[in-house]
Amino acid sequence: ITASVMEAATKILGFSVRSKNLKGTHVKVLRDASAAIATGVTLMAQRMASCQCGESEDVLEELRAENKQLRIEQGEMRKRMEELE
Repeated sequence: ITASVMEAATKILGFSVRSKNLKGTHVKVLRDASAAIATGVTLMAQRMASCQCGESEDVLEELRAENKQLRIEQGEMRKRMEELE
């Protein structure tokens, strides 16, 4: 998503620079909008990446602990099944 939005912002910037039919004020508005979009997308991508990394590690730790507990319980169940046979 980030790449596609950045590409669109670049196209807007390129269009505003190459177009000969636009007034100078319109060119400035398009340049400013393109810069704002690019900056906003970059910041959002960085925030999402930093949030997801921390949350992912917490989830991984929780899953590892849960997996360890399930393995212990599975071993106990095997012993019980062997005793019953």
